[in-house]
Amino acid sequence: MVLIDLANRSLILIIGVAIVVVAAGIYYVSTSSGPIGESVTPSEIVTSQKSIKGEELYADYCTGCHGAKRVGGVGPALSASNTNRGVIEKGNLDEGMPAFKGELSQEEIDSIIDYLNS
Repeated sequence: MVLIDLANRSLILIIGVAIVVVAAGIYYVSTSSGPIGESVTPSEIVTSQKSIKGEELYADYCTGCHGAKRVGGVGPALSASNTNRGVIEKGNLDEGMPAFKGELSQEEIDSIIDYLNS
């Protein structure tokens, strides 16, 4: 009888700990926030992966002119406020910006823009 009571108490303790862990996990996920305090949604996690690809593409195609830290060099500093899809696609030869429409896909350009907006 004592062994059964001990087994029951152990089982109750394990279930109680599991409930607390699950509740803490749910709370953590529901209160996770993005960089400016907004809740993170699954689509933002996907965008985040897209941004990582954009960072790789930026390193390959853009750092030579805009710098590894986007602070400029031959080309201007880049940020969310001065990112222009049309300039990336068509270039601006007067400013020395080559066109990337034939070299990068729409998805790759989207990834670079997501990275610049992050």
